[in-house]
Amino acid sequence: MPWGNNNSSSNTMKKQSILLAIGLLAACQNPNDLKTLKGDLSEKKTALAELQVEIDSLTAKIARLDTTKVEREENIPPVETKTIQPEAFRHFVRLSATVSSKENVVLSAEGNGRVVSIAAKEGDKVRKGQTILRLESDFIEGQLKEAEAAFKLAKTTYERRARLWKDSIGSEIEFLNSETNFQAAQNRLKQVQAQYENTFVKAPVNGTLDLVRVNEGEFVGPGTPVARVVDLSNLELETDLSENYLKSVQVGDSVEVRIPSLGLRQMEKVIFASQFINPENRSFTIKVGLNNNNELIKPNLLAELRLKDYENESAFVVPNMAVLKDLKGDYVYLAQEEEGQKVARKRYVKLGRSFGELTEIKEGLESGLSVIVVGASSVSEGQQIDIQ
Repeated sequence: MPWGNNNSSSNTMKKQSILLAIGLLAACQNPNDLKTLKGDLSEKKTALAELQVEIDSLTAKIARLDTTKVEREENIPPVETKTIQPEAFRHFVRLSATVSSKENVVLSAEGNGRVVSIAAKEGDKVRKGQTILRLESDFIEGQLKEAEAAFKLAKTTYERRARLWKDSIGSEIEFLNSETNFQAAQNRLKQVQAQYENTFVKAPVNGTLDLVRVNEGEFVGPGTPVARVVDLSNLELETDLSENYLKSVQVGDSVEVRIPSLGLRQMEKVIFASQFINPENRSFTIKVGLNNNNELIKPNLLAELRLKDYENESAFVVPNMAVLKDLKGDYVYLAQEEEGQKVARKRYVKLGRSFGELTEIKEGLESGLSVIVVGASSVSEGQQIDIQ
């Protein structure tokens, strides 16, 4: 009989559990109970936070009442503290950028012919207008001499006809013919002179002859790349920045530039901030000037930028490792004097920005408080501590 009664009772309880589960499932499926469920969840969270406070209080009481020597030695962790005082806090945006030259020019031949001479070597400093190489020009030089002679004759004839016509000597047709011949000879001379100039490849800017791509005796045609000139004194960095930083970046702002491959680190200025937002990635372009007096920096090197987008000259700042989090939010531990002992006390705070190993505290701290900055994760509310 007892076993039978137990089975009957067990079956009854199972049925009640099943009915209860069905009822709860039906209630959850009823949209009208959603508000009630959210309210219940909010109450549970509030109760859980209150329970956390009670747990912290009990932990503190236990720590004070536990006077066993061995346990006391084990429960006094060493910590390091920082006295809170206003200090400067700065937040930076880290960006990648590529070095480019404003004057990095590939020179191309503008005429046909063989290379007859190369007047500069790779690595040479060249001036704007300096000849880098020459193409064969015998045929064009002959045409140029003929054009110059024809122009000289046409000019003399025109000037004489013009004087005679001014004195009403000769016919108008003769004067107009001489004028037409003069203009045609002048145009012909300009064309041949341009062709002759195309046999010279000259540096368009001051800089360094970085590369010569042809050798003497090679045949080149119009558009053939023959050399490159780079001005290493006129470099810049270009990168894209999210539109969220539009108000944070202005021309003239200081930027820290690092070039890892060269081990260089220097401060530069923003020289350009685009007013156009790229619709594809919601960004805008900025350019940073680059001082290269020693000419170690080369185009296309990779660089890192640190651009300041936030600054607070009177902030409360703690190391990131000093900030902890529980169900109620973010907090730090304060080192306080109680009954002749140093104990840890929670202080909930509102965080600002973080950069590197530091975090700005917007609310919850004031000057003079002692915050545990090393060992905070090993202490609990009300626990005795040993300040190192």
